[in-house]
Amino acid sequence: MTKLLTGAISGRNVAVLITGLFIGFFFGLILPRVVAARTERVAAYEEVAAQSAVREAAEIAFRLGVDSAEYGLAYETLPGMEKYDGPGFAQSMPIDTKDAWLSWMRTNRSDSPIFLEQRWKLAQDFVGSSELKRPEDVRAFLLAPREHFVRERNAGLEYADSWLPIGHGATITDPDVVAMMTTTLDIKPGERVLEIGTGSGYQSAILSYLSNEVYTIEIIKPLFVETDQLYRDWEKTYPSYGAINRKLGDGYYGWEKYAPFEKIIVTCAIDHIPPPLLQQLAINGIMVLPLGPPGRQYIMEIKKERQPDGTITLSRRDVYNGLRVSFIPFRDEAGTSYSTSNTR
Repeated sequence: MTKLLTGAISGRNVAVLITGLFIGFFFGLILPRVVAARTERVAAYEEVAAQSAVREAAEIAFRLGVDSAEYGLAYETLPGMEKYDGPGFAQSMPIDTKDAWLSWMRTNRSDSPIFLEQRWKLAQDFVGSSELKRPEDVRAFLLAPREHFVRERNAGLEYADSWLPIGHGATITDPDVVAMMTTTLDIKPGERVLEIGTGSGYQSAILSYLSNEVYTIEIIKPLFVETDQLYRDWEKTYPSYGAINRKLGDGYYGWEKYAPFEKIIVTCAIDHIPPPLLQQLAINGIMVLPLGPPGRQYIMEIKKERQPDGTITLSRRDVYNGLRVSFIPFRDEAGTSYSTSNTR
């Protein structure tokens, strides 16, 4: 009887028991793993998608030649919107004697003493040659430590009166030409100044002690990043650097958003005056640029003036009276020269 009952129960419930065990096994072990695996796959997909976006941004940034972590896809840095009174600071610096200047520099600045004597001598040479004329220009020149902008490969030549390579096919201009172009601009505090060709950053550093409205454009992307970072690194020590507005782009078209500019300086050679720059030059403004075909370039001062009858006229003057200069070509984003007489 007992054997018959046991056999009957096993026979009726074996399928139910097996089904129950399967269901329990499925919901207890397999389904959670499936759900977990699905969750892991979704999480992994989202992670991969995010990483892909980062990689894509990095690849775009690489093609642009900028550091994606620091700059993203930004083309402009506008720290100068919060202005620092560089001209006011410069005005407080005595330049009557070397001793008075050195004493003031030791009190107010942290420039390396190694270079101060060289900087003073060079400035006095340029005063003697009239490449520095106004006291304002002398002060601005003395406040810009050229040693920060001459790259390490040229250590020992920081105050040599010569142009020097800074990489990326660019150069830092001869200090005497920098002085002459600065003097020719005749910048007044508060005037809006546009520089085409940031390069090493040296010219802009000088300009920042003449006006707190300095705008500069660089087309070589790695050089823009390098110099922009240089300004960032030094702006706590030299606050005027933090007032320089920087743009990565083609300087041929100027910076229309902030035009007109009372003064424009171009630091690359071209055989004509770029029409957009001429348009963005204010009435009674001055533009200084190396003008002429390759091998026959001259530093020209262009004045845009309104005559009594209302007409706008341009006048130009060779500031070196026939002395030729050498600058890298004014190029577009493809590397093609803007000079009509030279395509490369």
